[in-house]
Amino acid sequence: MNAPFEQNVGQDTNAFLVWAQSALNQLINFKNAPPSQGLQSLQNNVVNPTTSQITSMGSRTSSVTTSITFTFTSTSVTFFWDGTNGSQFLRIGRDDGTIVGPTSVGSPFPVTGLSANTYFFYPYWDENLQEVVFATNASAVGTPPVAFTAPNFAAAQQQILRGHVPLGILLVTTGVVLTGGTGSGSGGSGGGGAGAGGNRGNLQP
Repeated sequence: MNAPFEQNVGQDTNAFLVWAQSALNQLINFKNAPPSQGLQSLQNNVVNPTTSQITSMGSRTSSVTTSITFTFTSTSVTFFWDGTNGSQFLRIGRDDGTIVGPTSVGSPFPVTGLSANTYFFYPYWDENLQEVVFATNASAVGTPPVAFTAPNFAAAQQQILRGHVPLGILLVTTGVVLTGGTGSGSGGSGGGGAGAGGNRGNLQP
């Protein structure tokens, strides 16, 4: 923890020793062993936004995505991103210029066991799983339990975590209204800002 110092060498050499110790401490903190010997092995040139290298403050740039469509009855909702029922194959344009898709993995996605009500959903693309996931917690209902009868704070946070790309933003803001008959609609595209500057409505825990 103490800065290295050698009285018999010049100021520049001591400054280098301090830099080398700092670089090693950083690598050790990230549990990464230096890949080789030499100066370049002490330099961490990759910034990974999913680690503690970046602190989330304010509004963060997310991505742009294609929309998710849905059909519904009085007791169920089915979501599509496979080119059927007015949907498109899912595509995601990240803020680093890369693109996911087109993909239809996981579509269609049915949610049953509901009743006539307004439900809110929090779908996102999971970068690690490489699939669409719907946020869930103890407040969710349906089968699988991913439908919320009111905007939900914890689900909204899960939707925007690092490594998650929000999808179907209208499913968050206006929800899906189940009537006594059948119908269809669109959840809209995702992406945009998230974080302290994002507007997620009147969220409840």
